[in-house]
Amino acid sequence: MKKIMLLIAVSCFALFAQAQTTNQRDAKKRKQGPWVEQVEPLRGEPGYSWEGVYKTDRKEGIWRKYNVTGDLIAEETFHNGVLDGPCKYFYDNGKLSAAGNMLAMDIEGEIDTVLVIDPVTQEESRVEVVRKGNSVRHGEWRLYDEDGAMIKETYSRGEIVTGAADNQRKANATPLPHELQQAADKKRKKN
Repeated sequence: MKKIMLLIAVSCFALFAQAQTTNQRDAKKRKQGPWVEQVEPLRGEPGYSWEGVYKTDRKEGIWRKYNVTGDLIAEETFHNGVLDGPCKYFYDNGKLSAAGNMLAMDIEGEIDTVLVIDPVTQEESRVEVVRKGNSVRHGEWRLYDEDGAMIKETYSRGEIVTGAADNQRKANATPLPHELQQAADKKRKKN
């Protein structure tokens, strides 16, 4: 009984200590440690909250996303502020909707130097461009409908690797508006 009471006391202390140290910034004003963020509804999309850890102003490790009622809707792994690792997504009823891995292709904050030519003066100058983080699906992804039926898709650096489930999905997929326009343009050019 004493061990249980001690465990409860330590757990409460840890939660209390964590609650006091969330959303902290270091001397250079960079986000550090445990963080909770609120994202307000925007353009018809519902708001949500994030929980995770920042290291030097970049998301690191597992971040959990919750809807406005507090239900878990996503668990994503970040490295250097970019999705990189296992991810899980959930329906509102708590059932798994998708699970797989993301692969970071660019790290947020990397700097490229590009040559820019002024169109008026024709002067050349070097300009530094700061990259935004970029991630793609990589490896096996499992997609579930709300009844629990699953299909598998395999990706290689964001490109889907063909398979029976993928071919069936593509055949049954409703084309997007820009795809319909492209098909109409091709048909017009042939005639």
